[in-house]
Amino acid sequence: MNMMKIHANAALTVKQRQEVKRLFETGQFTKTQLAKQFTTSTKTIGKWVDRSHYQDRSSAPHLPAGSVTDAFRQAVIAYRQAHPWHGPVRIAAELEADYGHFATSTVYLILRQAGLTRPAPAKRAKPSGIPVGRYRTQMDVQQLPAIKGSSGFEYKISIIHLSTRMKYSEIHDNYQSATLAAVYERSLERLPPFLSLSPTMP
Repeated sequence: MNMMKIHANAALTVKQRQEVKRLFETGQFTKTQLAKQFTTSTKTIGKWVDRSHYQDRSSAPHLPAGSVTDAFRQAVIAYRQAHPWHGPVRIAAELEADYGHFATSTVYLILRQAGLTRPAPAKRAKPSGIPVGRYRTQMDVQQLPAIKGSSGFEYKISIIHLSTRMKYSEIHDNYQSATLAAVYERSLERLPPFLSLSPTMP
């Protein structure tokens, strides 16, 4: 007795597939109507309406194990030796006309067995850098009116420790480079160390 093959998770049984095709060929039912009647999708209905048999197609690989011939194996090796920078995808495509279709993974396996694969490029270590705000300071210069009885302006120079937001300030009558540098140097004695994550003063 010839038993028809059917997948365990098939949407329709063999008898249902035969009935779907018979009903559709009467011309009285659309694919949508049949899909609703058999509680399946119109895609499934269309598949069995268009087929001339009712068996499931094999899910096994099209090329059985061991189908790689010595001729193809040698062709892959020879091609790689002649074109050392062509990868498995290119090699499979170039040899398809003469040897038929082979998966890229098959070509790669042949190359690996022959010791013809290229080592993966070493990954460059990403520079760690300095986390923004952790080891940095910010300098602000604020222009203020001179104190009563004086003319011109005064300048509030502030150094802000970004990880803790603590601030050191001085007021001067100028903001020249030498003045700014002196303020910054003094701030280092009063602000938390840059390598410290503690928000408190040392």
